[in-house]
Amino acid sequence: MKKLLLLSVSLLITAVSFSQKIKVTVTEAQIFNKFGTHDNNTVIKSPDEDRGKKTIDCDYVFDLEKMTSTFYSRSLGGVGNTLNIINLTKQGSLYIIETADYGRIDPSFTYPTKIYVDVDAKTMLYTWYDQYMGRSFVQQDHKLTMSISGMQ
Repeated sequence: MKKLLLLSVSLLITAVSFSQKIKVTVTEAQIFNKFGTHDNNTVIKSPDEDRGKKTIDCDYVFDLEKMTSTFYSRSLGGVGNTLNIINLTKQGSLYIIETADYGRIDPSFTYPTKIYVDVDAKTMLYTWYDQYMGRSFVQQDHKLTMSISGMQ
């Protein structure tokens, strides 16, 4: 009976720990890019292009149970999509979420992305590499709110 009780408690804890969602609403962001393959800091510190801070209105929902990343933008007129999370790494309060995004004009184009969400610092960097133009991009979010459900 003890073993059954321990197994039931263990399964319940496992189920709760995986029912995690992180929702981020971004109202101001800045996009940088640099030709070639570069890390985030290099792109931000010495970009070939800095698009300046822009007011935006969009949501990201990272469902760590279903392994999906959903984007919805009110500022782009209701554009949105849901992508599968292909890799998830947790380093303390930092989640590194990897997806394969696709081109809006030509959906056959794919763009590997990494999204760095720090739930304690309440920060997010959205990064991607454009293999067709040979550029590294970083979207640095300046104004955002974050809600977390089911986090352990």
